[in-house]
Amino acid sequence: MNEYDDHRRLAVLAVLSACLYGVISWLSPQFEFDSPVVERPIILMLSLFAAAFILYLFAIRSALRAPQDGRLLKLIVWSALLFRALLLPSVPIQEIDIYRYLWDGAVVVQGISPFRYSPEQVSAARASPTADAQLATLARMCDEQPPLAEVLARIHYGELPTIYPPISQAVFAAATLTTPASAPVPARVFVIKCWFVVFDMATLALVIYLLRLCQRSVGWSIAYAWCPLLLKEVANSGHLDAVAVFLTTLAIVLAVRLLVQLRRSPQSTLRVTAGATLVAICLALAIGAKLYPAVLVPLIGGVLARSLGWRRSLIPAAAFVLVTLLVVWPLLPADPAALARGEPASDQPPIPPSAVHPTLPEASVVGDPSLGIATFLSRWEMNDFIFLIVLENLKPAAEPVDGLAPVTPWFSLLPESLRRRIVSVASVRVGIDEADVPFALTRAVTLLIFMGLAAWFAWRAAVQADAAGFCEAAFLTIAWFWLLCPTQNPWYWTWALPLLPFARSRAWLAVSGLVLMYYLRFWFSYHWTGAPVWGTGYFGVTFFDFVVTWIEYAPWFVWLAVDSWLSERAICERAKGYLSGKNRRKRADRAD
Repeated sequence: MNEYDDHRRLAVLAVLSACLYGVISWLSPQFEFDSPVVERPIILMLSLFAAAFILYLFAIRSALRAPQDGRLLKLIVWSALLFRALLLPSVPIQEIDIYRYLWDGAVVVQGISPFRYSPEQVSAARASPTADAQLATLARMCDEQPPLAEVLARIHYGELPTIYPPISQAVFAAATLTTPASAPVPARVFVIKCWFVVFDMATLALVIYLLRLCQRSVGWSIAYAWCPLLLKEVANSGHLDAVAVFLTTLAIVLAVRLLVQLRRSPQSTLRVTAGATLVAICLALAIGAKLYPAVLVPLIGGVLARSLGWRRSLIPAAAFVLVTLLVVWPLLPADPAALARGEPASDQPPIPPSAVHPTLPEASVVGDPSLGIATFLSRWEMNDFIFLIVLENLKPAAEPVDGLAPVTPWFSLLPESLRRRIVSVASVRVGIDEADVPFALTRAVTLLIFMGLAAWFAWRAAVQADAAGFCEAAFLTIAWFWLLCPTQNPWYWTWALPLLPFARSRAWLAVSGLVLMYYLRFWFSYHWTGAPVWGTGYFGVTFFDFVVTWIEYAPWFVWLAVDSWLSERAICERAKGYLSGKNRRKRADRAD
């Protein structure tokens, strides 16, 4: 067989994938914000992405078998650009987060903190005069720029101030500054998506460089470049995670380069300290884009401290703490003591009552910039599996409503009396409302599990002091953080994609395809709101939460467990064979 047959096969797969993304882009206007939800072709779209994912798996196989040369890289990179170009003009499919980004960028450009006012406060200020000068400025901005008023009306959870950290806010502002003030909403969406795609492609360049540093096949770059999930969540939906992923990958690449340099030859103290400080600053900036890179601090900090020594690690550690404080400072409460006493933190107008989130804290949190983050961390739950199982076995059964018995998950096995006792005792000892105890306890349990796993990955990577092992540990840390989260949004899995080539089990490749099942939740919500789904007794999203997520995750966990067991068994067998051969050689030497 000609060695370039795989190149040709890969080119065919690229053409077929481009056709699929072209069709997806052509159909995307049916997902316009105000389009009838029951008419949206969600199943068709998921089928198209499933087909693209199958082509993606074949493409990985072909890319790894093809000659690892410049021709292969050009094909991968130019195809990746083509796919993104096809999806950039498309309407975001079942996503509206991008409207919050557009609004935040406009607010920042006005010189106002996006953490100060919620969109509902601005809407209220438009309806009635306000004495607050900054709030009046935002209301006037909407009157002067009608597209921004349209953006404001589309924001989800408008009763909350933004949850996005300052580095992301800087990107939102840059997108606003590069968009004409008179531009309609679709043009604004297109511009900000272009910004995210630039970060996305920059990450691809880092992935290629990382593979070369670790002496891995550059064909593995296709696992990132062609991933349908990534294309959906960045080029189509326009999620800001592309910014944090770039900065996190940059920090990992710089750390790996430093480790490789230290292994090859001794480095001067000044050069090593400067390199480690750069890693620390990049990681801090990544946290300033989205908070999740904080989970890598034990790994990166431990590996660098072991490689450099504690003394040479002091300056990088100080730089990390300082830069992190600078980039998260705007998210912190202006007066925590006042908030603790139940007093407003500022004289700004109160947040209007919300029917969407009736359980939100009331006037005591007015002026708290951390309200959005705090609410997200303490209340959000979506598309989870491990967290769901623990939570539903701690949550007491709800009281009947209108004579109807509450829906009980089929996997809720803990006795009701025990659950109520756990909740009651925890509420008294911790001092929180009983309704909040199950979520808080589940958070604590999954956090402890993750901390144990993260410590194990960090220790193993520090002992190995190997570049590829470090990348594998970073991947596993991010992957298991995602798996243990209560909010397993599909775009959060893009955090792990740059490091996917370093995962030992091929089961991890399947996650990018399986997690797209998340969008079925909308379909069940639209079509099964008033009747049980297929006679199961579960309505709409309840069916998704209690049935579909098991289809999404349970077989995959079995696959991962079996694959990991077989891999460890093969490693043990090789180790035994090596030791057996070594012992035979020793006996032969003694006989001689």
